[in-house]
Amino acid sequence: MSWAILAIFLGVTASGCAFGPKLSGKSYVIKGKRYYILASAEGYQEKGIASWYGEPFHGRKTASGEVYNMFEVTAAHKTLPLQTWVEVKNLKNNKKLVVRINDRGPFIDGRIIDLSQAAAVELGVHRPGVAPVVVTAVPAAQAKRLSDQRARARSARSASAARPGRAY
Repeated sequence: MSWAILAIFLGVTASGCAFGPKLSGKSYVIKGKRYYILASAEGYQEKGIASWYGEPFHGRKTASGEVYNMFEVTAAHKTLPLQTWVEVKNLKNNKKLVVRINDRGPFIDGRIIDLSQAAAVELGVHRPGVAPVVVTAVPAAQAKRLSDQRARARSARSASAARPGRAY
């Protein structure tokens, strides 16, 4: 093969003509392994094992910067962009739940998503600890509606907490 053909081949290969998900360019390392964040969750679907996390992490900061609340319906994922909404379907009982990715993990081989305790209870993953699931990214328009609803609910909670109570 001539040098010119090799140079063209390498240029085309390096220019992003590869198949597969597009990466954001952001990455992080846990236990010596590098994880690359996807540029988008669009079209994402994965089948694997879900687990859950609770008490030891409750009240600690998540990768998104918010405080982990095991009573909220959230999840951790290794490579999906933070704030992505996904539908998780438990393949053992066919229960489905939409959760928001706000943390990184699980960092145990073979597991694809770590559910908050609340999400695990709703999906029937809490008692067994793990379950086979399908994780599917929620389409962008639906994700925007979910994010807007979450923001409105948070705003309403803040407003009601700020109002002084009545003395009777």
